[in-house]
Amino acid sequence: MTYRFVAATDDTRPLTVAVSIAGGSGTGKTYSALRLARGLAGGKPFGVIDTENRRALHYRAEFPEMMHLDLSPMNAAGEMVGFPPERWIEVLDAAEAAGLPALVIDSFSHAWEGINGVLELQAAAVERMARGDSAKAERVGQLAWAEVKPRFRRLVDRIIRSRCHIVICIRAKPVMQKPGGGNARPTKLRRPDLAWDIAADKDLVFEMTGSILMVPERPGEPVLLKCADQFKSIFGAGGVLTEQAGEQMAAWAAGGGAGPKALLDEARAAARQGRAAFERHWKGLSRADRATVKIIMDELKESAEEADRSSVETDDPFGTPAAAGPERTTETPQEPAEPVANEPASAPPAEAAPVLSVVDADGLALAPNLTPAGFVNLLIDLGADAPDPAAYAKANGAGIRAAFGAVNDDLRATLAEWQASAMKGERRDPRQGGLGL
Repeated sequence: MTYRFVAATDDTRPLTVAVSIAGGSGTGKTYSALRLARGLAGGKPFGVIDTENRRALHYRAEFPEMMHLDLSPMNAAGEMVGFPPERWIEVLDAAEAAGLPALVIDSFSHAWEGINGVLELQAAAVERMARGDSAKAERVGQLAWAEVKPRFRRLVDRIIRSRCHIVICIRAKPVMQKPGGGNARPTKLRRPDLAWDIAADKDLVFEMTGSILMVPERPGEPVLLKCADQFKSIFGAGGVLTEQAGEQMAAWAAGGGAGPKALLDEARAAARQGRAAFERHWKGLSRADRATVKIIMDELKESAEEADRSSVETDDPFGTPAAAGPERTTETPQEPAEPVANEPASAPPAEAAPVLSVVDADGLALAPNLTPAGFVNLLIDLGADAPDPAAYAKANGAGIRAAFGAVNDDLRATLAEWQASAMKGERRDPRQGGLGL
């Protein structure tokens, strides 16, 4: 095979972009995707691959130029084929052959969790490899992923190399929260400040040119997850996503312009010199440039503060942080309390933590001698997410028992007490005691 390098200015093929829009029901992701595709298409008809029972047709009056494809789990012969990666690649080939300048996929989550999607394919591979042996099924899980994941990777690669602009919609689901606040588990979005997770592969949003999230509190307004500097002024400026965003992305793709990247990089360079240097840089910016730089202000502030901390001179040539001294306090030191007569020198040892056991339907111990902390960890390991009693009582009722298959009497009584307290609105953390744990 021969490889030939050419001058960048001689390659006049237009660039394309791939954007993902994640969100729960009612967040405006379908409508926003249609508006973005209209802008990307530049007034020409654009395509829609619809796996949501023709939901995109709800907007056909407003988008008469839409070219619609109803991609159901049944093929033309009435056979159940589902949504394997190879079928998606065939549809993308057809969209390119039709000359569509832009394409919406709603919803791409069917490729992951739909019939014959990646999750089902992996489960089928495990079943085939294990041949009914449950112990072996646990061992071959990663081997099954090694069989299925390359097929999905070929699909993602086909998307990002498409000759038309692509906007994919992804379902997002709320994440169980800890009693004190915060996500109970890491999410695929890798954003602890967002209580949402996607029904897709963990790396998908980071493969896109730009990825955004939409939340119920602000339908149609993008929350920026990831994008190149060229598009930060489009997705990070706030407001509802419109056709103008697509037009701006299409203009960039047609001309390959740098956008605000140089401006943002200059601001980053100034921030890395410290707060004073960045303030001088800021004063020299126009009002329009300041509005663009504000999009990454949190990043700039962190860089400037780190630079100022690093600039403090010490006598240590290696820059080893000095050992922390005693913490200073403005409070008046308290005299030690006088011992009470006849009181023992030390408190008696705390009572041992209660011990629980989880058994299956045949009485076989699945997790014997669990401490309270161990019990909470087991809940999380079994997919229970946060040990929030109110959430369990409302959403699952006795579903905890179903998760374990069967429970012994002590654990059943504990769960009943837990749920009863939740029904009264007592959102106490079981790890802190007071609920029988």
